[in-house]
Amino acid sequence: MIEELIEVVSKLSEASDRLKLGREERRQRIRQYFLDIEKCLRDSVERLKNGTVPNDKWGELGVYAKELPKTIGREIGQETSEALSLLLLSNSDSLPTVQDVPSIEKVAGKFKGLANTIAAQPITTQPKPNSRRKILQILTYGGLATAGFAGGVLLDKLNNPSQTATGSTIQPPIRTDLPNIDWEMHTFLGDNVRNTILFQAPDRVCDLVRKMTNNRFNIKLKRTGETEEILRKVSNGEIQCGFSGVYYSTPKYRSLFFGCAIPFGLNPQEQTAWLNYKKNPSDKYTFIQSIYKDKLELNIIPFPAAATGGQMGGWFKEEIRSIEQLEGKVIRIPGLGADVCQKAFGMTTHQQLGSISLETAIEKLKKGDFFAVEWTSPHDDFELGLHQAANFYYYPGWWEPSTTFDVQVNIDAWDNLPSSYQEIFKVACHETYMSILTEYNLKNSLALKKIEQTDVKLKRFDTNILEKAESTTKELLDLYANQDEEIFKDIYEEWLNFKSRIREWSDLNRLQ
Repeated sequence: MIEELIEVVSKLSEASDRLKLGREERRQRIRQYFLDIEKCLRDSVERLKNGTVPNDKWGELGVYAKELPKTIGREIGQETSEALSLLLLSNSDSLPTVQDVPSIEKVAGKFKGLANTIAAQPITTQPKPNSRRKILQILTYGGLATAGFAGGVLLDKLNNPSQTATGSTIQPPIRTDLPNIDWEMHTFLGDNVRNTILFQAPDRVCDLVRKMTNNRFNIKLKRTGETEEILRKVSNGEIQCGFSGVYYSTPKYRSLFFGCAIPFGLNPQEQTAWLNYKKNPSDKYTFIQSIYKDKLELNIIPFPAAATGGQMGGWFKEEIRSIEQLEGKVIRIPGLGADVCQKAFGMTTHQQLGSISLETAIEKLKKGDFFAVEWTSPHDDFELGLHQAANFYYYPGWWEPSTTFDVQVNIDAWDNLPSSYQEIFKVACHETYMSILTEYNLKNSLALKKIEQTDVKLKRFDTNILEKAESTTKELLDLYANQDEEIFKDIYEEWLNFKSRIREWSDLNRLQ
């Protein structure tokens, strides 16, 4: 956390000569800006020393981060200032602890020094082009990656040459002191879902990592294996990483459902927050990451890398007129939703019939052997031809209200990466997560219009079905908690507390 703050002030110090080039009025404005940040930091230190958390003061850094491009963008270049803004903004999201006081005081002193430097007699000569180049190169290659949310900016700067204020082109640097590394990634997403949005996610992670390291960190993607098989191989070190959904049949891994999808659980915005949640801001790992390592003793650290957002409730051969109608019917559905359908409605799930692929399930739906099949949402479902297999398309997707997927990484392989590669890997995963989620939202709205032009009938699940499913979900979660008090119950209770807190905030901001 504090590392980003140190990096910001270090890069600004390197650019101090350029900051002195402006007219008197502008230099005084920049000087005051740095003094304001210094005061913000010293006020935060004072509160930490008094035993209080500097929520509001530390949050002010977010305001200064947003003002940075407007304040000094003319002097150091707009792209560079936006990069520094992202670094500072990412720092403001995590609260400091008393252990950070010495570092914060040091940074505050540097900001004061910057202010004094700018107040001095301005220089009369332009800085050498190499100075600008050095600053941009440092930011372009390694520094930006620590921002976490700077994936798009970093990739853009690597793919497109930057320009200085004088118009000269700056090419991305080629680092020769970093190693060439080859990894292998497995994914459960096979060619049978090639036309879906989700299919692209693991490729995007691999491509981003390769591009951002100038082809020095290459991940070979193999589309093979099931989710539990991938989990085992990554943990054992047979492969370095795997892209997977948390759909496990072994009771031992039920707790991992909280990292993917819980029926009637969090919405997409809440789920994103949950995946990044730490019980203590100073924790090394997120709560979800700690489940793998500490609770299940897996040699794995996961990183969110895709999200489908809200889903539909699946394709049905007949209109559902009563709960009794579902008894004994076969449905293709994974995860905890399958357990609910079995217990609440007496349905048979495809997993009970053995290993059945998605394309086989769709064919059985066409023939009437299956009563229902669910995949994700309008775009993917249309591409898979589900609208040609059944006429009733139900919503909402109560069993997967915000499904997410992750890249699971072997911890030993992770620890052996250079720190810059680790940060780049995080950025690649986050960029993919956001781009996949965005694409689903955009393309689902378009696909829904296409479906509405067919003979498909959009239907909402009856209230009695939703109520029965929700009450059964709670029964099952309580049952699993009683069966596994040490792991599942502990995670379930933490999830419930988080859901209660964040739902209060979500409801407060709901327009209707």
